[in-house]
Amino acid sequence: MNRDLKSQLKTRPMARMSIRRELSRSLIVALCLTMGALLMVVNWGVGQISHEYILSRLKHDAESIIAALQLQPDSNTWEVGERGASSVYQRALSGHYYLISGPEIEIRSRSLWDYPADFVTLSRGAENSFEMPGANDQNWLVWQLGFSKNDTPFTLTIIEDSAPLDALKWRYSLWALLVLTCGAISLFFMQQWILTRNFRYLDSVREKIQSFRYADEKPDLSSVPQELAPLADDIDQLLQQLKQRVSRSRNALGNLAHEIKRPLQRLQQLQDASTTRFGADIKDLLNEIQWLIQRELKRARIVGVSSPGRQTNLAVDLPPLINILGKLYPAIRIETDFSGRDTLPQDRDDMLELIGNLLDNACKYGLSEVRLTVTTSGDWAVIRVQDDGKGLPQESIEYLLQRGQRLDERQEGAGLGLSICNDIIESYQGRLTLENREPHGIRVTIELPLC
Repeated sequence: MNRDLKSQLKTRPMARMSIRRELSRSLIVALCLTMGALLMVVNWGVGQISHEYILSRLKHDAESIIAALQLQPDSNTWEVGERGASSVYQRALSGHYYLISGPEIEIRSRSLWDYPADFVTLSRGAENSFEMPGANDQNWLVWQLGFSKNDTPFTLTIIEDSAPLDALKWRYSLWALLVLTCGAISLFFMQQWILTRNFRYLDSVREKIQSFRYADEKPDLSSVPQELAPLADDIDQLLQQLKQRVSRSRNALGNLAHEIKRPLQRLQQLQDASTTRFGADIKDLLNEIQWLIQRELKRARIVGVSSPGRQTNLAVDLPPLINILGKLYPAIRIETDFSGRDTLPQDRDDMLELIGNLLDNACKYGLSEVRLTVTTSGDWAVIRVQDDGKGLPQESIEYLLQRGQRLDERQEGAGLGLSICNDIIESYQGRLTLENREPHGIRVTIELPLC
């Protein structure tokens, strides 16, 4: 990964959308709306059923009352026979009432004698129904019918108290609310369980891709769900292309530097044999080019096979590096101590360059021993390399540690790789400390964030 891009990603926090949070929020809203609508439909449906049930019973009673309405020949008055209406109409304020009104005629049920109530009259064949408050906090459902008998027009008003059924309806609605609430809670937890179970597939994809950071083998993404297969394939191809491109780039630089060495050596020989007035300038330029070539060859030698995107597994990645340096500097004993810290989150190639250059520099200017330690302190990884060489003058150390100063790669005792190390440390927002040891030698301490 490009170091500038990594630096931007580390310094610029990005607000990330959570798919799980969005799905949970959407499903909860849909669940609440569905359950609320269902409760309203249930409540309305129960009300309609009870309303229609009472009306059908009132119509049935109305037929019996109309059939029992008779004109008494001896008194020339209209009366409802004893068998025309149920006994419930005979109890005061029983909740069942009827009223028959006509021209100068009004017949009330015994239950309605104690409560004054007046209703409109209807023409023959007309019907009307409505609700109204009644006696003793009753809720009356009223049904009216206009009819005629013996050419005499009448209006029958028949009433039933719906309060008991309303109370039963509300009790049923409360039970329905309780059941729907329990169902909604159960569905919510089931939804979370389903989301958690299915998002495990994403975790498995993440773990397989993360495993690529610890090993060279290609991650097996063949078992991911069908919906994630295109994404997994694209990630797989991207990882392989990135690895191939970085490897080709490093190999090309190493090959280029290697191939240029011999022509440059030939030019060096020709320049030594010439006596032109520009000989000194040409020699300086050739030395500069030779130094750049040595730098690239050194970087390629230290990193070895490129594996971009991998974290640094110290137990796996450092032994080959130590082995190479041991062959290059057989007189130097290199000791290592990881202190239980096996993995660093930083890129493997960057860390091999950083640690490799520090060790190479220490081996070059040390006398007999170089020590590498990697420890953790809070949220920081501490990499410390020390040698037993002659060290640096204090003024040189103070100059090198001034903010904004470049490390002089060719200063005596500073080594070729210190500027490379400085670039890597700055890309991870780390810290560098350079100090002389007692009684002699140099200690370089690098602090890098673990997150």
